[in-house]
Amino acid sequence: MAKALRVLVVGCGNMGASHALAYDQLEQYEIVGLVSRQPDSRNALDERLGGGHQLFDNYQQALETTSPNVVSINSYPDTHAEFAIRAL
Repeated sequence: MAKALRVLVVGCGNMGASHALAYDQLEQYEIVGLVSRQPDSRNALDERLGGGHQLFDNYQQALETTSPNVVSINSYPDTHAEFAIRAL
């Protein structure tokens, strides 16, 4: 099997949690970090995923620290373009 793709999940609300839980079920993906401005949502999602993920409140820091292959952008729509460009 090929090495798992490293996923950074941005936004830990309903959509972010949904995407993270789906990635967590797939062998070909590894969640390497969760990003949210709200510590409660980050911590709750980390707990649902079994704990131990890197948690961030700063997107740029998360990108630099985790070096993801995939960024799952689940933040407010007005942030999508900026976050996608930074990820590239």
